[in-house]
Amino acid sequence: MRIKGLGILFFFIWMATGCNSNADKFKEGDGMDMDSAARAYAECYENFFADLPKFNDSSSALLILESTRKVSITQFFKEEYMSPVAQYGLKDLDSDGVTELVIYNNSGGAHCCDEYYIFSQINEKEFDFKSHLMGSGACISAVTNTISFSFSETLGYFFGCYACGFNDSSANFKTMRGIILQFKKGKLVVVPYSSAEEKQNIVNLQVLKNHGYEKVEGMMDNGWRKEFAMNLAVWHYNHGKDWDRTKKLFDNYYKFEDAEKVWNEFYHTLKESEKENSF
Repeated sequence: MRIKGLGILFFFIWMATGCNSNADKFKEGDGMDMDSAARAYAECYENFFADLPKFNDSSSALLILESTRKVSITQFFKEEYMSPVAQYGLKDLDSDGVTELVIYNNSGGAHCCDEYYIFSQINEKEFDFKSHLMGSGACISAVTNTISFSFSETLGYFFGCYACGFNDSSANFKTMRGIILQFKKGKLVVVPYSSAEEKQNIVNLQVLKNHGYEKVEGMMDNGWRKEFAMNLAVWHYNHGKDWDRTKKLFDNYYKFEDAEKVWNEFYHTLKESEKENSF
């Protein structure tokens, strides 16, 4: 299952023919060329799985799915239509003495999606489902076992085009679109951001508020509302997904005529995302 040079070749052929997501992801914000994309691919996926043990016979390993149905890992790969870059490995993610089976896949499609499945070993042959993560630009660290998760896909079309982004002429605004996750006690949890990052999060919301209202032309603005949503999502997940507190924060900074509409869209978008993500 390990994918080295040929895997990367398949990856770029696949990007060009059916997976616009990764091409967009690697170019987004920093204009990566193909060499840079290859490095990003290696850093995010290859390095983590490179030396992890695998099964001698993958058909003998049984996965207990969220539905409690049991399937072999071979069958799981077939049923989930795993892509050419899909890979797996065995590692104790939280150093509790229990081995986890980590599976990575990229689903393909426009702007989407990196997937991680985490199963915990319960006996010699069986692994129980614990977590699923889906989103664009989800990267797992070989050193810390943490996963960086971006809301760029989840909120990519929030009242704006996917490539739209807010520009701040004062340079006080620093783009914040992601959170850090780690597997702990059988589930994915948020690693709280630093006090400096929390301060920047609030500075961003103040900059967006001070910017003033942007009209929606058709169904889109120039990315202003999207950055509100991104920063609110970052704050929300770093504060225990407390919807009451998140709503108060929103009301404090988004004091504009379409506040109810924007809030409802934000709330329902994150609620839909929760159906695909175990954090």
